[in-house]
Amino acid sequence: MKRTLEEAINEYEPPIAGWEHDGLVQQPNNYNTVEFHIMMALKKTRLIESWEECDYSRCGRTDKGVSAFKQTAALIVRSADMLGDHVFWDSNSEEDIILNYKGTDELNYVKNVEWSSCQSRFGFLHGLQYAFPRADLDVEKMREACLKLIGEHDFSNFCQIDMNEKRVEQSYVRTVLDVAIDEFSKKEEDETKNPTEMLQLTVVGTGFLWHMIRFIVTVLVEVGRGKEEPTVVDDLLDISKTPSRPQYTTASEDPLCLFDCEYGESLDWRMDKTVLDSTISHLQKVWATYNSRSKMVEDMVSSLADRSESPDMNKGLIEFVLDHPVSQNHVKFADRPKCDSLKKKREKLELKKGAKIEETMVEEVKKEVESEAEEDGEGEGKESEKEEEEEQKQEEIQEDDEDEDEEEEEMEKEGEEDKKIEAE
Repeated sequence: MKRTLEEAINEYEPPIAGWEHDGLVQQPNNYNTVEFHIMMALKKTRLIESWEECDYSRCGRTDKGVSAFKQTAALIVRSADMLGDHVFWDSNSEEDIILNYKGTDELNYVKNVEWSSCQSRFGFLHGLQYAFPRADLDVEKMREACLKLIGEHDFSNFCQIDMNEKRVEQSYVRTVLDVAIDEFSKKEEDETKNPTEMLQLTVVGTGFLWHMIRFIVTVLVEVGRGKEEPTVVDDLLDISKTPSRPQYTTASEDPLCLFDCEYGESLDWRMDKTVLDSTISHLQKVWATYNSRSKMVEDMVSSLADRSESPDMNKGLIEFVLDHPVSQNHVKFADRPKCDSLKKKREKLELKKGAKIEETMVEEVKKEVESEAEEDGEGEGKESEKEEEEEQKQEEIQEDDEDEDEEEEEMEKEGEEDKKIEAE
């Protein structure tokens, strides 16, 4: 059941993770996005009067289910410290208020875990992390495939491309600076490979495409399963060899996190210790909640596995990452049906535009013809009116002539009668 805006405001409690809300960017009639919660907090504290007028911008966007830790946004907020860096008066402020204003320290509710003042928007690097269980994956082969992703490439075979005009027309060349797969906390003396051991993929770049990391994870997992060779990455990056993306699905969104953003210019990030300590305590509680639940589930799996003769301790872990059941018969990427190439999509878009233009032209011609027909109809109506008027005039003239003739005849008769009378 959808909530109204008023209900959402009254029940406002900001969530802490991507899997609890419906993506970052505000959406019509959706009161569970990250930006909706940001807007609510800013309005509640009166830091902004209007979302549309605060010049809000974000460093990146995340989809539904994807989390972010050091996501950064830039915006203009009210300030109590007139001497603060980059503080300015609104152009509509009255001169008396400006001259008599007594500056104070910044308002407490401006403080966050970290914040900084800045003059303008700036460039940044993204660091994304994806956590997944080891299962029976060949991690070394996956690492070999990872190295092939580093550099400037066309990643159009590693992303989702719909028929949105903006997406079809944009460039799909991106620069990946580093890719690595690490163990979370494996002990040096422990050489056993536990299927439930968690690994972490880290990708650093200047920008990413729609679902790019989740497509990369799918390819890497298939390499780790031995279903594809690391060279499949080379094939997918070679657009001349593979101009169209093979049909394969994205990995699960839950383990993905936009973990860090770094900026080219030096920013003075400020921390409030009270808020920082409070946030640490809150996240510890979240960690303890999920970790205790994880331990319970792990014990359940272990107990059931003891009762089975040959349990598959990897299948469920792989299916979690791939986000679909594992097929018994793997079809190589090279042999799969292909999506439309970017070139084909652009051609379709041009045809669609052409069809729309043609349709518009036909409509315009149709309107012109109808307009002319109406004008002709009006013209014919006017001509017929004129003809009727002429006919009426002719009839009136004819009637007048007939009256005159009758009068003449009567006059002649009268004249003849007068003559007869005179003759008599």
